[in-house]
Amino acid sequence: MKKIYLIIFTLLFNSCSTSSDYGVASLSNDTTTTSVIAEEDYPIVLTQCLNEEMAYNIATPFDIEDLKSTISQLSNSKDEEKQLREDVDYCISKYNLWLESSSLNPEELAKIYDENLELAKCLREKGLIVPDPNQQEPKVDLSGLKESKDDIMPLLQECGWQK
Repeated sequence: MKKIYLIIFTLLFNSCSTSSDYGVASLSNDTTTTSVIAEEDYPIVLTQCLNEEMAYNIATPFDIEDLKSTISQLSNSKDEEKQLREDVDYCISKYNLWLESSSLNPEELAKIYDENLELAKCLREKGLIVPDPNQQEPKVDLSGLKESKDDIMPLLQECGWQK
């Protein structure tokens, strides 16, 4: 289950649009500045949130792959895995990391949907039983697969999926 969660996490990460590094400043009686987190800093922000707000002790990752590897080793049971998933989801939501599809424009959603439809078709041709994505959830659902990440990754790459 950990491996499937990591694959879904990877697909979510890779299907997100790029963010800009601009902040928004508001000039009023009390001046505030809201900054936008650069996408390359998402793993660091997620790690800080998990450490400071959820009492984990995760070393600062070099990149997203390092973070995924570390997170995959944190849970030893289904209950721990469920709690970890909830904590990760909380931090992602709180800091608006890896934007949800509902915030993307329709053209971007259509592009993601079309690409993932082709990916699902290719994976089926390679022997994996993968359902087609739908308009509400345009990502490929790999959660039902029994194959390991090591078995799935080469097939994803053969089908044109890139990290």
